[in-house]
Amino acid sequence: MNFFDNLKMALFSIKSNRMRSFLTMLGIIIGISSVITILGVGGGARAYMMGSIEQVGASTVQVTVNDKEATDSDYITFDDIEALRGKVEHLKYISPQIGVWGSTTFKKKTNDAIIYGCSDSFNYFMGTDMVSGRFFTEEDYLAARNVAVIDEIAAMQFFGNTNVSGMTLELEVWGERMKIKIVGVAKSQQGNFYYEGMPFYFYMPITTLFNNTGTDPTLSSIYLMADDPAFATTMGNSARNVLESRHGNRGRDVYRPESLMGEVDQMNSMLDIITTFISAVAAISLLVGGIGVMNIMLVAVTERTREIGIRKSLGAKTKSIMGQFLTESAILSLIGGLIGLVLGILGAMGVSSLVSGMAGGTITPSITINHILLALGFSCSVGIFFGIYPARKAAKLNPIEALRHE
Repeated sequence: MNFFDNLKMALFSIKSNRMRSFLTMLGIIIGISSVITILGVGGGARAYMMGSIEQVGASTVQVTVNDKEATDSDYITFDDIEALRGKVEHLKYISPQIGVWGSTTFKKKTNDAIIYGCSDSFNYFMGTDMVSGRFFTEEDYLAARNVAVIDEIAAMQFFGNTNVSGMTLELEVWGERMKIKIVGVAKSQQGNFYYEGMPFYFYMPITTLFNNTGTDPTLSSIYLMADDPAFATTMGNSARNVLESRHGNRGRDVYRPESLMGEVDQMNSMLDIITTFISAVAAISLLVGGIGVMNIMLVAVTERTREIGIRKSLGAKTKSIMGQFLTESAILSLIGGLIGLVLGILGAMGVSSLVSGMAGGTITPSITINHILLALGFSCSVGIFFGIYPARKAAKLNPIEALRHE
């Protein structure tokens, strides 16, 4: 009996026991669909995040102060920033940045706030999309004006719409209160996702933040963007040299320039670990499905013992009997894998659409030909692996005893 004869018998057996065959395949279907959904959504989310970061990450360097080595006189000042503008080659944008917790109040409604003190150039590093109004200007920054950009969630929660330029609200930072005029509304970092009590995001001139709180205007980190990604490392090293020369601390490892692409690589590795772990958990259902295949094939061997005896008495070889049952178990798993693949693709599209709405961007599921081949190959392998024992049991039946079986 050749492969095509085994295939016809396998399909006939599956068709004759449709419900049993479907329940047998269910574990395979769930396992494959789960893995495909996770890989598709994970790949799409990774591409979305990496694309957003890499737009500026390849050219961006963050210079941080090593707190373990630094003294009070080593921290970066506004004068240092102006010096860097004139002395560092290939420097396109530079921005100080400090993030602080505070609170915001409008008409007796108060909410937590995360406030970024920065310069007008910070918009280029964050890639902030404006919903309405504008980002604050260099004039606002230099004059330390009480202006800010708020996120769209804050605008909707406080004002009910995003056209709120010119409106005022109150911020409290480090125990100091200040009235702020809104000049623009930015797309939220959380997309459209919101929960009660979630902090609102604000961007304001760092000069304003220091002036209103009476804080010493020194910084532990600044962002620099090169005019070409090829010069990012050179730019970062040059900035460190300028700072060391101005503060007289050369050789003490006070300033550390780090490319944001390093953070991208770390994030990529983290996503790989998380996706692999979740996929491994989902793949456990494939093992459960494989056990189900083995169980049902053992039942099939018992039900068809007399048939096996007749075939062996007519000269069927052990290899032929074994091939028949292995083909049937492989076909069961392969059909389950195909159904799971379709459901997994549909699931990935559905979850990606849901996540896109929450993130405020477009996440496209990433399902490659390798994912498809892996899913189908793995499901077929599960069927063959767990079908070996029942197939061997069928092939080793004594033909005389098999013919006597009722």
